[in-house]
Amino acid sequence: MLRTKYYLTDGKAAGETALYAACYLEGQRKKIYLPTLTVRPDQWDAKGQKYRRNFNDFSDANALLKVLTAALETAHLQLIAKGKLTTPDDLRAVAARVTAGALPNQPSGLLEEMDKWIEASRRDRAAATIKCYNTLRQHLTAYAKLRRLRLTFANTDAAFCEGFKTYLLKTVGLGNASINNQVKNLKVFLGATFEQELHEYAHFKRFRKLEAIEPELVYLTRQEKERLYQLDLSNRPYLEQTRDIFLFECETGLRFSDVHALRPEQIVGGYIVLTTIKTADLLRVPLSPLAQAILNRYAGRADGRALPVISNQKTNAYLKVVAQLASIDTPTTTSQHRGSQRVATTQPKHKLICTHTARRTFVTLALEGGMRPEVVMRITGHKDYKTLHRYLKITDAVVQGEFEKYVERQAAPLMRVG
Repeated sequence: MLRTKYYLTDGKAAGETALYAACYLEGQRKKIYLPTLTVRPDQWDAKGQKYRRNFNDFSDANALLKVLTAALETAHLQLIAKGKLTTPDDLRAVAARVTAGALPNQPSGLLEEMDKWIEASRRDRAAATIKCYNTLRQHLTAYAKLRRLRLTFANTDAAFCEGFKTYLLKTVGLGNASINNQVKNLKVFLGATFEQELHEYAHFKRFRKLEAIEPELVYLTRQEKERLYQLDLSNRPYLEQTRDIFLFECETGLRFSDVHALRPEQIVGGYIVLTTIKTADLLRVPLSPLAQAILNRYAGRADGRALPVISNQKTNAYLKVVAQLASIDTPTTTSQHRGSQRVATTQPKHKLICTHTARRTFVTLALEGGMRPEVVMRITGHKDYKTLHRYLKITDAVVQGEFEKYVERQAAPLMRVG
């Protein structure tokens, strides 16, 4: 058997130094220099006989050492089988051959496989989901560059996940909920490629999320919605259109993406009939008088769309202006976890208004108005009660507030009599 160990040519070098293989033949130590394999001393684990994680592509480099060790041992055994002695020149020839080219059957890196997976996912995933996958890839690329890693399925383990979460928290500045979304998508990717037998590593099953609170649901009250409706914006048509689109969403509960894609032929007999973009659900949404009036106002557009919807980004910016003009400025507190800390922020409600606020407003006001949850779910496309349960908590608070006002009104005459 041939014993092989690896050492630095110059362990005190200020920069990179070459490795050499120490091969023990018949009790004698032979040095086989490896000029193409260089490393800084701080990137070499002498005890573990391997490259450290701070070496760029450390996983591939360590795999190459394993291949070289096996190749040297195989060559030695083959020479013995032929009745020949193994010489240092024989070993140098093997080392030169192995270290000169790429590894045989070298697996693709994780990011390369992720590119293929994202492209394949475009067939049956919504554009918003693909955007989330691309965001994950950007974070992984930046983290790998920072750590000088070449990501592989083998080194994407639980320890990697913990380091990645710390990076997202402290370097990128994400909150726990956003970090958990990145971890979730990473698990989806690793799970899908595991099922495709592209790798055999199930580390992802041990990935853990951070503690996170559900974000508060910001919605408009009936009074705030009425103020928005009554606001005169005739001198600023772009804000008026933005307000109208938002109110249409408030009346129908549709997502912004579905309103953006809505066409006149999808409006049939007082209903909107459509297949949602995000979930591909077939919905039949009834139209309120206000929703119908908004559709009528913008009917006959040259672009073939039902409403003059602009980009999500611009709409969100304009909505904040409209809400401020309507004096929707109730101090509103939102909270999120950042690591172990719970951070609360209070600001005027108009700063928190976005396109999705309309869908939340529809659900909340519908439940407050007495609509049964299963009917709301039928209109909005929600598939279970878990999401709606958050709205039910809001309506419980409204009921409590209304009940307290009722008690006060009832008690006032009695107090005067007393």
